[in-house]
Amino acid sequence: MSEKDSRQRGGLVGPIILIGLGIIFLLNNLGLLSWSIWGTLLRMWPILLVAAGLDLILGRRSVWGSLLALVLTLAIFGVALWLSGTEVGIGRQMRKEEIIQSREEAEQAQIVVDPGVGTLRIEAASDSTTSLVEGTARVARGEELTRSFTVEDDRGTFVLRTQTGSFGPFATGWDGQRLWELRLSPEVPLRLETNLGLGETTLDLTGLTVDRIDVEQGLGQARITFPEEGRFEARVEGAIGQTILVIPEALAAQIRLDTGISGRQIPDDYRCEEDVCTSPDYGTADHRVDLEVSQAIGNVAITH
Repeated sequence: MSEKDSRQRGGLVGPIILIGLGIIFLLNNLGLLSWSIWGTLLRMWPILLVAAGLDLILGRRSVWGSLLALVLTLAIFGVALWLSGTEVGIGRQMRKEEIIQSREEAEQAQIVVDPGVGTLRIEAASDSTTSLVEGTARVARGEELTRSFTVEDDRGTFVLRTQTGSFGPFATGWDGQRLWELRLSPEVPLRLETNLGLGETTLDLTGLTVDRIDVEQGLGQARITFPEEGRFEARVEGAIGQTILVIPEALAAQIRLDTGISGRQIPDDYRCEEDVCTSPDYGTADHRVDLEVSQAIGNVAITH
């Protein structure tokens, strides 16, 4: 082989990584692999830098060098994966904080929840509660949980988020440890906004009175169960992952879809024209939702 051909030879690491990512996406879309795998993979992003370096040093020299670079990359990935499952990992020290916010004088409320990464679960509180929000949040070392509540006229605004999250191959991410569980008052009309960069969002809004819902999901899965009653608007945006929307049969819906290269699963009784799908009784229903859904890569499933 000539010197020119040798210089043009590419390594194996890059193509193998692309093939592997494509296989993972395929298994996600077929429902054979959980989207939670991306939480683990994203924490390993520095290994891409190591792989690129090994490919430059060894992979461009010969076929055997490419194989050696690939084996070393896989070995490093395996060790990092093992360490991330032990107490060696940075950010493994978690703390739980209680969340209790009273209604005070608020007759309606806007609630903003921004965990950054992890698992977020929200549902209705019991009718007997006097709190607007109650629950727990588990955060990692180095994070600061901030909360604020203001009341203007009769509208309360509650904001709950974290600052100074951790990143890297050993950072605690979507691994079941960073878990936020919140319960909202069913007595107060709500505007709910959630923002999760990486992880799993589960909103069971059954029994709640909502005016508007805004959900942003970066990478992972969002599952939203809408209330049976009310007239409200909702917006759900996802980048990579799966969005599952449970719309009760008693709730009519008009859905505007922007799904990029994502798959769609729509109930058979919905009428779809281009990117707008409408339930049969939407025009005359007392209870209905106007819903905007965008998902760049992954799958959108709408069910009853």
